[in-house]
Amino acid sequence: MFNSLRPRPRSHHQALVLNEAKQVLLIEAGTRRSVLTLPGGAAGRREPPHLAARRHLEASTGLVRALHCLLIVDFVGARPFQFVHWGGQLDPDQAAEVARRSSLHWVDEDSLPEVVAPDDLRRISHALAFLAWQAMLPALVHGMRP
Repeated sequence: MFNSLRPRPRSHHQALVLNEAKQVLLIEAGTRRSVLTLPGGAAGRREPPHLAARRHLEASTGLVRALHCLLIVDFVGARPFQFVHWGGQLDPDQAAEVARRSSLHWVDEDSLPEVVAPDDLRRISHALAFLAWQAMLPALVHGMRP
């Protein structure tokens, strides 16, 4: 009964990270090892969006990245807003280090439909398109770049 009184998360934050081959870094989605997703999760109460994305990226990959730009914001019903932050392109040494973790995968854009959920595929595709156009929105906190 009391669970229904808990506030639902207002936003979900993911990070798009690429390697030099332009492959997308994906993580295993919970217990469903056949489904992959971008690293991310819900923001804490009053947690700035870029810090939520950074926290989840570090927790799932070990990467500590400055996430100062947004690629897309998607409104969905269950979690009202899905944000995809630009996590940058890793150099070969960083990418090799990340690849050592068994729950992380580098995936070519052409292979994404086989391993991600349809909603994630749409978000990742749009994020990659905006990245190619260099169309990023700066993430601000109180009107300043973090």
